[in-house]
Amino acid sequence: MKITNYSVNDKGIKEIKQFLSNNHKLGGAHFTQEMLYAWAANAEFQLEQGNTPTIELNAWESIYNRAQEFEISDLGIDKEIVEVD
Repeated sequence: MKITNYSVNDKGIKEIKQFLSNNHKLGGAHFTQEMLYAWAANAEFQLEQGNTPTIELNAWESIYNRAQEFEISDLGIDKEIVEVD
């Protein structure tokens, strides 16, 4: 059986940082690399569930006071097909 492993690459991390910089009340400078990887892990989980690679801001986090969803581009996602027993 083959499965696909997904991971957010450096471009995807930059996309997440840009989204947070433009939309999060704390601004992009607030987020460390580790924090960005945690956001990326949320998108990877979505992919594992068969969904699009998205992250979501709650309304209270957003400068627009509404929930926001951001989808990482295909260029920001690496895919690896592996054979499992």
